[in-house]
Amino acid sequence: MDNSKKHLHDRVYVYAALWLISYVGSLLALKNLTIPKEAGIMLTVIPCITFALFIYKFYRSIIFLDEVQIKIQMEAAVTGFALGLLLLMTLGLLDLVVTLNKEDWSYRHLIPYFTIFYFIGLFISKRKYNFDNEKHD
Repeated sequence: MDNSKKHLHDRVYVYAALWLISYVGSLLALKNLTIPKEAGIMLTVIPCITFALFIYKFYRSIIFLDEVQIKIQMEAAVTGFALGLLLLMTLGLLDLVVTLNKEDWSYRHLIPYFTIFYFIGLFISKRKYNFDNEKHD
């Protein structure tokens, strides 16, 4: 991998860290501090912007991968998305039958699950294509 490709790939991690820090910081500030509504809205928008930048950089860095790596990333994203929809559907239907505690099952609690689902998809895809045992760039 040449330096320009490696630099773009490394910047994806920077944007992921930026999103994670802004999300956790906003979450902690909104939960623990008394903030005016306008500031709360700004604290909500900041992680959205950093996540959009992360997604943009992530998909932009994929163009430098080979075909198998692209396939693995796309299958991991599709698997994570499908598992996330399955979780949302299940919780939505369960909420009609029993009242779910919002302190345990609010939207903010689902974010880690979507991340875990992506990594589950990545693990499955890498095993499917035997990626870790092959020589690649």
